[in-house]
Amino acid sequence: MTTTDDPWHQVDEGWGRQAATFASLSEPGNCREYVALHHELAVDTGERLLDVACGAGLALELAALRGAVCAGIDASPRLLAVAKDRSPGADLRVGDMCAMPWDDGSFDVVTSFRGIWGTTPDAVTEVFRVLAPGGRVGITVWGHLKASLGAWALSPFRLASEPKVANQAAMVSLGRPGAGEELLTRCGFADVRRVDIPFAWEFPDPETYARALASSGPAYEAIQAVGEQAFLAHATDVARERLRDGLPLRAEIKVVGYLARKPAPSRLPEPPAEPSRAGFVAEPASTPEVERLYADDMDDNGYVMNTTRMFAHQPAVLNGLFDLQAQAHQAASLSIRQRGVLIAAMASTLGDSYCSLAWGERLARRATPALAAGLIGGDDSGWTEDEQALAAWARKVVRDPNGTTAEHLAPLRHVGFGDAKIVAITAFVTLRMAWSTMNDALGVHPDPELGASAPPALLDAVSYGRTIEGATRFSR
Repeated sequence: MTTTDDPWHQVDEGWGRQAATFASLSEPGNCREYVALHHELAVDTGERLLDVACGAGLALELAALRGAVCAGIDASPRLLAVAKDRSPGADLRVGDMCAMPWDDGSFDVVTSFRGIWGTTPDAVTEVFRVLAPGGRVGITVWGHLKASLGAWALSPFRLASEPKVANQAAMVSLGRPGAGEELLTRCGFADVRRVDIPFAWEFPDPETYARALASSGPAYEAIQAVGEQAFLAHATDVARERLRDGLPLRAEIKVVGYLARKPAPSRLPEPPAEPSRAGFVAEPASTPEVERLYADDMDDNGYVMNTTRMFAHQPAVLNGLFDLQAQAHQAASLSIRQRGVLIAAMASTLGDSYCSLAWGERLARRATPALAAGLIGGDDSGWTEDEQALAAWARKVVRDPNGTTAEHLAPLRHVGFGDAKIVAITAFVTLRMAWSTMNDALGVHPDPELGASAPPALLDAVSYGRTIEGATRFSR
């Protein structure tokens, strides 16, 4: 049972007392934050979206413009009155975000813009509950404030009493490295990742800044300590030091976003106790043809590659791909180093860890580990002009084959590749894409032997795709 002594009831004292001022002078400065998080979450038409600590509801207005069916909860009835005025069709409720009045699985997306704090971890448990399986969550928190160019704009909050300032520090602790990730993971979320969110306040003059700041909850705590006139005078003085001729006052402040997903129940059968080295398919039965393939791998590498175990289900396809690739690179007169550049650039762009590691290791032996790792990361400096042209073309073929133009071929022609060789080079890249796509689609992990032999710089660079078999991450 919630009573008027509950902390959430006290929120309206600070945030609701100047709701109209906050909504019109302060909140519009948050638009960059709102739009960026909606974009990261790919909010789409028809999705059921809940904004936690929705305040005056500008974020809900923007979500509705993307087609979302919106709901919101906030502890301040006066702020929520503004939200209802802005979005009369939304499901908006005054309440406690740690005990939300919706059924389990009611929403596809949940957002909260600096409304969930290090001091309110139970709210994340509630977010998990009201999200449907497979639903997404995105929350923002203040980041590294001391490193923010606009930290000056928050400095008047420190006029509050010492216990209040200490509590504010505890609230923003969720922005520390690892803090949000740990909380979301502990509450059951998967695929947790941290992103930087753009944020900047702008004001025409110091007086408007001071008035806007005074309408916020943290400002109310400072006003309780020093009085409203003293707070406004101090804030105005702080802003005067930041005046720029002909430009608005601008405070860029670091904001962190956390994105995660509520796992959906798997409808697939349980994986075997000992997963096949051939990926999602079982290793093929022994036949003379399969044994020949395995023997060739042992001769070439000293071990049988996982990709061979998968392709051994179709030896004719494997041999046909080998033959076509050989025809293509021979027609283009490509050296093994040039082939490695094409494959590494293609595989890293496609997100295929297997070929990135296998051919990145070969490149590391023929150049340096740093150069190989750089190319996989998109940095072609240090490679020859022809190798840079080949890498750029491979990435373009992967990313946007329908967006290529004649101009994209100019670098290849400049280094001496004629039309016939360009066709062969492109055939080689697309054949390698087919190879990588089969590996990835059928769950083939990179060989553990690659993890043992690849240089550390390369393992650090390949941070995508399927992990090395038996490992949880690439880097050693």
